[in-house]
Amino acid sequence: MDYRSYRLTLKEHGKCLAGAVLLTVVIAYLFYDSAWGFLLFPAVYVLLQKRGCAQGLARVQAQLGKEFLDVLRTVSSALLAGLSMENAWREAAREIEGLYGENSIMGRELVRINGKVGVNIPLEQQLEELAVRSGNADIVSFAEVFAFAKRSGGNLVTIMEGTANHIRARFETERDIQVLVAAKQLEQKIMNVVPLLILAYLKVTSIGFLDILYRNVAGVLFMSGCLLAYGGAFLLSERLLRIEM
Repeated sequence: MDYRSYRLTLKEHGKCLAGAVLLTVVIAYLFYDSAWGFLLFPAVYVLLQKRGCAQGLARVQAQLGKEFLDVLRTVSSALLAGLSMENAWREAAREIEGLYGENSIMGRELVRINGKVGVNIPLEQQLEELAVRSGNADIVSFAEVFAFAKRSGGNLVTIMEGTANHIRARFETERDIQVLVAAKQLEQKIMNVVPLLILAYLKVTSIGFLDILYRNVAGVLFMSGCLLAYGGAFLLSERLLRIEM
């Protein structure tokens, strides 16, 4: 499996479809007051699909990094206990299955890796292949160092512990940052809805007040510009609060 991209599940496609229908109804009513606004449905659906894929990819990458960290911890402990490298990775497979289940990301990957090692395919080759498919900088770095250490006879236990400590420190830093920006993210979600609520309030309480903005070329162009500005502000606010390390 290639973890550098993400494909929506059938359930997620359904959520995108329902969200696109609801959002298109809101846009058609608030920005155009016309059924012609439904012509935007394909564009809205595509945008929600792309957003869903991006969010899904972020979730998969976060889970992959977390599980890989636990794999390194288990392998390091097994090596310190005197197990061979191959047996240490088999022990990691059992540990990960107990922690996350056999259908977890690293659970499946360890079954594949250990199976190929069992038919004399080098472990470092399997890790390099995983690194390419993972799209995870930590896994790529580990695979490169591991392969070099295997060839040169380096201290693999030290390498495992050093990599695990590095990943753990990064995860803890990311978690601390997320805690700090949690309040701002909530404010962002509230502010994203405020313009729509203001428009809805004016349309409901001041009937006819916004009619000048509908059913004429100048009004349609103005509301289209407002819609684009609103969408741009929405994306910008998400980008500003997206912490990447």
